Amino acid sequence: MKKHSFQIIVLAVTWIFISGSPSPQSLLTGLLLGAVITYVFRDLYGGDVKPLSLEKIRYMTIYTFSFLKDLLISNLGVAYLIMHPSKQKNTCIIEYRTKLESPNALTLLANSITLTPGTLVVDYREKDQMMLIHCLNLRDRQQTFKDVRKWEKLLQKIFGEKT
Repeated sequence: MKKHSFQIIVLAVTWIFISGSPSPQSLLTGLLLGAVITYVFRDLYGGDVKPLSLEKIRYMTIYTFSFLKDLLISNLGVAYLIMHPSKQKNTCIIEYRTKLESPNALTLLANSITLTPGTLVVDYREKDQMMLIHCLNLRDRQQTFKDVRKWEKLLQKIFGEKT
């Protein structure tokens, strides 16, 4: 339980904000709920959760802003397609071979791709580390690979994988 104390504290503080009451009872309830939630989901993290360093926090920040920028651009692109339904679309499924090894890093990459409007991870083949990505309007395959590789390299640094 000692290695999960940070998670328990974060959940307790979150509970205090949600409840709107910074009382001792609210803190105690938050700590209790945090301990229960952390215990129930302890196996979710597996063995690849490593302590945070300033370098990892820096890469996490870069990843977040990179994702938000791409999210905004994709939202505008899909909005344009909706506003111009007669515009020709290049819908297709592409294969992307990932170098990520960590299940958590793979999940984060797949969720980031799926959360970006106009793209969706349809399947992942573990044997050859291949993601099948559906693109609503693929303009440039190489640019799409470059964008995903940018996220992948940041995730390798965040999760301590070799690049």
